[in-house]
Amino acid sequence: MLANVDGFCQHPDYGTCIFEAKTASAYLSGEWEGDNIPDPYLLQLQHYMSVTGAEFSYIAVLIGGNRFMWKLVARDNDLIEVLITLESEFWDHVQNFVPPQLDGSDASLEFLNQRFPDSIPQSKIELPGKAVELIQQYESACEKLDKATEDKQYAENLLKQMLGEHEIGTAGESLVTWKSVTQERLDSKSLRAEHPTLYKRYANKSSHRRFSIRAAV
Repeated sequence: MLANVDGFCQHPDYGTCIFEAKTASAYLSGEWEGDNIPDPYLLQLQHYMSVTGAEFSYIAVLIGGNRFMWKLVARDNDLIEVLITLESEFWDHVQNFVPPQLDGSDASLEFLNQRFPDSIPQSKIELPGKAVELIQQYESACEKLDKATEDKQYAENLLKQMLGEHEIGTAGESLVTWKSVTQERLDSKSLRAEHPTLYKRYANKSSHRRFSIRAAV
């Protein structure tokens, strides 16, 4: 394993410690409150301590360009053991040219979009037996999503009714806002009709594959 640390510093009791510096948006300040450290950075520090043998790490962060804080992180051997196992499995995949197991992450979706960007027109195959189970899982998830979306919209509508013409409302420890936002958007249909040459000059063509499930005819 390798580590590319930002630097090292000395602690009067713990000796040599890793030093890592970060910046964060003010919108993400909650991820740093109290003893919290964003998971990716915590895992990064544990990996670095595994590689270097350090027992402690300092992480410093500048939030929103004007709020500075630092934290001392101790070595977690149980977490390091899990990391070593996962990283070893990942490296085996790399060496054997085996792609990672697909899951529901955006990374898997992006992989599939890049791996199979275009479809062969009118091509057709018989899917394996497991596809039936996956279709049922997909349709069940869609039903739950529709119900969750409806519940979410119901709560939102009632909150908007409570706000009325007011922009900000408070409830317990929550702040509810319903602000007016003005945006300028290009009327592409009018531009295409009135200035077709100009529209064609600046139009960007894009394509994607549309996924759907319906009853077979």
